[in-house]
Amino acid sequence: MLENEDVREPPAVGGVIPDSFGFSEIFRRVLATAREELDRPTKLLFWSGLAAGLSLGLTFFARATLTGLAGTGDPGLVGNLLYPVGFIIIVLGKYQLFTENTLTPVALVLTRMARPINLLRLWVTVLVANMIGATAIAAMFSLTSVKEPSAADAALAMGKHALEVGVGALFWRAVIAGWIVATMVWLVHAVTDTLSRILVVSVLMYFIGVSDLFHVVTGTVEVLYVVFEGEASFWSIWHEFVVPVLAGNVIGGIVFVAILNTAQFGHEEGGELVARLQRGELDHPE
Repeated sequence: MLENEDVREPPAVGGVIPDSFGFSEIFRRVLATAREELDRPTKLLFWSGLAAGLSLGLTFFARATLTGLAGTGDPGLVGNLLYPVGFIIIVLGKYQLFTENTLTPVALVLTRMARPINLLRLWVTVLVANMIGATAIAAMFSLTSVKEPSAADAALAMGKHALEVGVGALFWRAVIAGWIVATMVWLVHAVTDTLSRILVVSVLMYFIGVSDLFHVVTGTVEVLYVVFEGEASFWSIWHEFVVPVLAGNVIGGIVFVAILNTAQFGHEEGGELVARLQRGELDHPE
């Protein structure tokens, strides 16, 4: 599939309607992004992943600040208005976020244009960098006076709430969140202007926040804040929160978006080849 095409040259305009991409055109843009990501040196992936982890700390801080100012006790409809902040920074800044990589490089592997070992290198590097960034920003928010008292109370309540959810509920809520994040990445590749990207990210990430779903990096910032406040054990949060949320995010992104979209792409590409054969544009195989 696509063996003779350079995925580094994705379509800049749609083939039928210039400002609207078809499904296969979106998929080719996703593959081009994936190729660029997999070709990046490990050191650059790490620094980009670190920036992403720190950026999602701003989602935590903004959400807690707005919740505290609103005096609502929990983020709800108001506090979650700023949940998309860190994700907007990551998308526009082209930083590496682990959950985004459940679509783009996975699609490249599923089309047999990259090896699983390359995907593993990307995943491990970015996940470790994201977690280091999350740890650093949680420590900064806890150990400095950057936050207002109302924001501090809201932040602690958010982190405690995450730790009180059962493992099963965490997993399934994380599956839906992973699905939404991968869908967001897909739709970002379907538009070409910055305002449209901001709108896509804002709507879908607000959906995660207001639905009380769990994203592994933002959630890790929340629970690590509780740890640095002395309200939870550092070692317990990994198996009680991080692992089930990580597993759910990965499964949601891969199963509901990467695999289904790759299957549809393969079907469309096969149909296009048949049509071109019928039109006499290609030689029939022997």
